Amino acid sequence: MTSNKEVEFNKIVNDILKNKKFIDLKYEIHHGISRLDHSLHVARITYLWCRACNMPNIEEVTRAALLHDFYSNAEVGKNAFVNHPTLALKNAQREFDLTKKQQNIIASHMFPTCKALPNCKESLIVSTVDKLVAIYELTKYKVPIEIGAVLLFVFNFLVIHR
Repeated sequence: MTSNKEVEFNKIVNDILKNKKFIDLKYEIHHGISRLDHSLHVARITYLWCRACNMPNIEEVTRAALLHDFYSNAEVGKNAFVNHPTLALKNAQREFDLTKKQQNIIASHMFPTCKALPNCKESLIVSTVDKLVAIYELTKYKVPIEIGAVLLFVFNFLVIHR
């Protein structure tokens, strides 16, 4: 990201990144990295996509993208895949003023597996970006870690059984 875009992005999300509850996402593991880092990746790509399309509501969409996974593992329980958009929305509403569009972006970002349906193109953009970022993160961080753990287990097994 160029320095001008980085400055603009930081102005848009600065207050969110100063929120104590949001900062705590750095302790939550998500796709092999912290949920804070994942959310920042989604927000940055969403921001760049919206700028490239000259969308008028870049700030609104970027902020919602950053807040799309604003929940902790302790809150979510068994059905995280389906339930976390609702928890993220409740947490975001508790900490920030959200527009109806932002609420829909957060609530529907797991479309088609979540309860809420996207009702605008911005919701579809964030949902798509989230999936693309998740695939990238899973293949870059989580899968290599799991493969490494399996290889380490096999190596130890072979050494022990020599």
